[in-house]
Amino acid sequence: MSKRIITTALSTLLVLSAHSVDRQYMDQDLKAASINKGVNENSISYYKDGQLLIFKPNPKSKSDKPEPFTCTIKPDGDLGKPKYSKELSKLNLAPGTVAYDSVSNVMYFSRYTSQEHDYALYQTGGGASGKGKFASVEKMRIDGVGTERGKESFLLTAGWNYRVKGLTGFRNPSLAKNGTRIYFTARLNKRKNGNLGSTDIYYIDKKPDGSWTYPQNAGKGINSYGRDDYAFCLGDTVMYYTSTRKGNVDIYKSYFINGEWIKGNNLPAPYNSHANDQNLIANENTLYMISNRDPKGHDDIYLFRRRPDTALIPTPVPIPAEPEPDPILEVRKDWNFVLFYFDFDKSVLTQQFLDQFHELVNEMKQFPGETFEIAGHCDQRGSDAYNMKLSDKRAKFVRKMLIEEGFPGSKLVTKAFGESVPVVADPKSEDEFQLNRRVEVRILPRVSASAQDTVRTSRDEAEKQMPADYKIDDTKASK
Repeated sequence: MSKRIITTALSTLLVLSAHSVDRQYMDQDLKAASINKGVNENSISYYKDGQLLIFKPNPKSKSDKPEPFTCTIKPDGDLGKPKYSKELSKLNLAPGTVAYDSVSNVMYFSRYTSQEHDYALYQTGGGASGKGKFASVEKMRIDGVGTERGKESFLLTAGWNYRVKGLTGFRNPSLAKNGTRIYFTARLNKRKNGNLGSTDIYYIDKKPDGSWTYPQNAGKGINSYGRDDYAFCLGDTVMYYTSTRKGNVDIYKSYFINGEWIKGNNLPAPYNSHANDQNLIANENTLYMISNRDPKGHDDIYLFRRRPDTALIPTPVPIPAEPEPDPILEVRKDWNFVLFYFDFDKSVLTQQFLDQFHELVNEMKQFPGETFEIAGHCDQRGSDAYNMKLSDKRAKFVRKMLIEEGFPGSKLVTKAFGESVPVVADPKSEDEFQLNRRVEVRILPRVSASAQDTVRTSRDEAEKQMPADYKIDDTKASK
């Protein structure tokens, strides 16, 4: 029986702290990686088996051409000695980022094709062949890209141009939506297909037959009249990317709100400097980026080293093995979901919220038996006490709705944060305030039965906790 792999990791604003993954390092020390050796480290990507993939010149070669090296990530976040990868060199990867799917063991990458005199996206086959080698390599089947109109009917091909005219140079892919979406960089000789600048960030979605949809521009919130590149998503809610819109190569951050990426903000120091800073990648434990801020002007890898603090370095404690899960179900526990669309000073829900809530319900059903934390948050307007009460109401209301959808109350724990954990610390616009008005749902670690004694278990109890003025607002609420 083949395994059914469930790999949901939508919004990691709590477990991965996606909304603040850059901020959580602000009080830490940014340092150059110990492996920097006076040459240009061209690009970095997370790779398989806890490794980083780096493109840099081979010291054994007289050429400055970047070649693929891998290195292990140490417990302190620093990097082990780079090792030249013969396996990857045989793939003729174009220097830049790759998108590695650890579940399917598929890697997406760019390659220069002499036949087309251009860069195109390729993928390796799933599984492995021999000593961990990739099974096969094939050009990605993308609607409208590298495909001649042949015997297909006009109705089949009428929705897209056979080569996405003018769209070339597909580079630097990165994964999103659990491997079903790929963001990448492309350039346009003429401003068609929504292109804004010299290079823009686009995306494609995977179809049931394994092919990919027609490329879509990521939008004006991300792209500019400069060069936009190196998209990296966390939890499908936050994107870090690079742009030259203000002259220097800087790192920006955007949030996905109301079905689109909102206008990105330039990250503060130490992320951006007087020099060029780019290619930021991060997860729950590490953050890396490329910068040439060193006086010698080389592109180097930078990382954050935590300052010595015994309170931040817990003593490892053996964790007893959990019961063996159902063999047909394998679940990633880094799942989180974020619900926005609360209006200011409101605990009622907009129709947009309801649409997102139904998506939340479908995702939670993929994790039977798990306990979920429902955390309420407010923006900074209002007193601390009032906001704590309001955030508690929001969390309990979502809990009540989930119980009505059939989730057991014993598996739903509420928590109120008030305004203490903002997404945007100093909001100026209404969009930024809205980011702070939210409810976040995450999977809690498994705990003993005694630790669950305080959890309210019945629907009746949940309803008793709800204020009488709670209701669903199906109309557009006023601000």
